[in-house]
Amino acid sequence: MAPDAAPCDDGVDTHERLWDAVEPHSGRRREPSRTLWLVAVVGGLVSGLLGIHGLGFLGWMNTLLWLAATIVLGRAQGTRGSKALRLGTYGFVTGFAFMCFGYEGAPSLASRFAPFAVIGLFCAVCAIAVGALVHLVTHRRARP
Repeated sequence: MAPDAAPCDDGVDTHERLWDAVEPHSGRRREPSRTLWLVAVVGGLVSGLLGIHGLGFLGWMNTLLWLAATIVLGRAQGTRGSKALRLGTYGFVTGFAFMCFGYEGAPSLASRFAPFAVIGLFCAVCAIAVGALVHLVTHRRARP
């Protein structure tokens, strides 16, 4: 049992009850942080695709949509570490997908993976920085 969790009458600690969810068909426990991580991956792919093909007319304004998605993912439940992993994943996948979906150059796409990965890493660092800023602002407001 976690040191900060109080036991309930049925023997399941409160921490486990709050943070774990039951998968509907298998009955196995699954952490919401894993589900949110998958949401970040899929959201990053969709954001990257829409940034080029769906909402390309917005230009740099796409970054405001990505910023909003980053804030929403950062405000979701989880520890600081799980939030950083989630935001870093979203940033990397969004940047990498945006570059890959928009690539129309003569060299093969596979030859561009390394430069696109560097851009994805930059996007990951930016997403984590936004998440840290949101964390500071929201927790400062929550203090009396």
